[in-house]
Amino acid sequence: MKRLSAVLAGVAALAALTGTQAVAATTPAGPAGPVGAVITCGSPGAPGFLQTRACIEVTGTQVRLYGTAYSTNPGWVAQNVGFRLSGNAVGLPPLPPITPTVLVPVGGRSVGDITLTVPCGTTVNAEFSVDQFGWPPSTATASTVVTC
Repeated sequence: MKRLSAVLAGVAALAALTGTQAVAATTPAGPAGPVGAVITCGSPGAPGFLQTRACIEVTGTQVRLYGTAYSTNPGWVAQNVGFRLSGNAVGLPPLPPITPTVLVPVGGRSVGDITLTVPCGTTVNAEFSVDQFGWPPSTATASTVVTC
């Protein structure tokens, strides 16, 4: 069971980084409850210099919001890019957005990290976008319900 959970988490993380749609996978709950994180990534943002994707990782009631950014241009050269990551948990106070500037290599990367603890049944939303002067917008969203 632990090996299956590790494989599913690895596949979801790889899918998030490579830009393929991650399908939230769960393993049957045993006596100890769910094992491992469940990652939900939304559809990619509008095509631009970079493709963006918002993701939500849930482990029990612990939630992590982040984005992924990768170029679809074969001539992409690693460069620093500004982003904006924001999110909310329905029924809880608003979360302050973060605006990291990170080096995006040829293969893409994970960007940002907002963590929070929420009650079971809470809907969590994430929004991730390019925030680089002169670049076209590429905003992506994701949403999931925290099940326990």
